[in-house]
Amino acid sequence: MKHAFGARLALSALGLLCATGAQAAGGLAVGVKAGTAGIGVEAVTSLNSVFNLRGVGNFFNYDYDTTEDGVDYQSELELRSYGLLLDLHPFKGSFRITAGGLGNGNGATLVATCPGSCEVGDVTIQGNDARLDGAVDFKKFAPYVGLGFGNAMVGSGLYGIFDIGVMFQGEPDVALAASGSAIVTGSNGLSRPVPDLSSDPEVQDAVAQEQASLQDDLKDFQFYPVVNIGIGYRFF
Repeated sequence: MKHAFGARLALSALGLLCATGAQAAGGLAVGVKAGTAGIGVEAVTSLNSVFNLRGVGNFFNYDYDTTEDGVDYQSELELRSYGLLLDLHPFKGSFRITAGGLGNGNGATLVATCPGSCEVGDVTIQGNDARLDGAVDFKKFAPYVGLGFGNAMVGSGLYGIFDIGVMFQGEPDVALAASGSAIVTGSNGLSRPVPDLSSDPEVQDAVAQEQASLQDDLKDFQFYPVVNIGIGYRFF
């Protein structure tokens, strides 16, 4: 008898929860934001009283100069990500716990010219048309976890957005190539003209060393921090 009563009570509670969720489901809100992932947009809908589903997209390009292992690079950082996030609002308020997955197009291009000189691996390259071209890419899918504030489905139509989390985008894949002609000084201190850097074995070994060093320097970016702030509006 007690077991039957407990089963009925559990079923009643489950039914109430599902009914509450069904009543809270629906709605549509859109928002705009900015942060370390770039300029972003989002669309939000409610699944039930504690879960919201967000579709997000972020983009931005940024030019900057950087020095890695004695080489001065002109760099362009490209931020591109999009995907779905599930927000848990455990207290049915603004606070949320978020998990999801993002298509990841984050990356960078690197260009170094060597009219003065470039220290590449254990050789020195000097030439007016000598250059290094590089590319940095990450895994195309990045899981995301984070915390935040902002619930598009409660309160007035206007809501704030704040996210702090991390994209797990994997270790970078770095590609580096040398081209042009130059005077090359080897590790033995001897200099020689090289008409085509892309086909010289000693230069290619040095480029491989530089590529490995770059990959090691950038490995911390496998965990990409995400901080966003923005504003949105619920239409219905």
